[in-house]
Amino acid sequence: MSTLDLHGKISASQIAFYTPIAAFTIALVWRYAFRRDAGWLFLFIFSAARVSEAALILAGELVQRPHADLLIGAYVLQAAALAPLLLSTIGFLGMAGQSTYSEISRVSLIFRLTGLVTLAGLALSIAGGILGTHVSPDKGNIGVILRRASVGVFVAVYVILFLAHLGCWTYHFQMRSYRLRLLGGATFALPFLGVRVAYAVLAAWSASDLFGKSLSSNPDLARFNPINGQWVTYLAMSVVMEFIVVALYALFSTVLSRRYSR
Repeated sequence: MSTLDLHGKISASQIAFYTPIAAFTIALVWRYAFRRDAGWLFLFIFSAARVSEAALILAGELVQRPHADLLIGAYVLQAAALAPLLLSTIGFLGMAGQSTYSEISRVSLIFRLTGLVTLAGLALSIAGGILGTHVSPDKGNIGVILRRASVGVFVAVYVILFLAHLGCWTYHFQMRSYRLRLLGGATFALPFLGVRVAYAVLAAWSASDLFGKSLSSNPDLARFNPINGQWVTYLAMSVVMEFIVVALYALFSTVLSRRYSR
């Protein structure tokens, strides 16, 4: 029977972490009937994506002759799932600003447009991950361009969110304490999310293919490849950063959910 390597063990830890998060967030979404609680919805989607990615990696390692589609699906999710994490940030910023800045049409428009841009980045990431595989083997160069373009979109979205959250704090005198806590949670989470986005940039330039076989000639860049690079770097800058961001969102949004239940 096949044994798990380090990536497989990391995947097992992701399943253990994200499964209860997914159950918790979908329960909140169901309880409040999708009532402007998009942060929880996208946090559920992100958690479900990470569980799916990890399950595919485990299947690829435990099956004696795994189908290539298992790993393709896992590696596409590894990059593309950053989009729902960014969307959850938009959702929680919007939740924190209910009855204050979120009611301003200009702010609401910024959040909506940023969400649409994030979805565009998601589409680019998925398309870029598929092109160059057996699905379309002669379009590998286009796949690389699309994957790197998607990362550029995610960077732009992160910068917009960081600047927007600074603007959100200018309304803190008008905000209730429990909404300030949620905004504070986003403030604590954004630096860790920034590290994750930075890793996505480095990973996109670490190799010219989805499977990490054609690593960059620059060894400093090659070590950031999530598949064949240094696993410690991947664990610290990607997996752990996501754990922290999700834990902070879940923790601080629970305070808000308790306020709703009163």
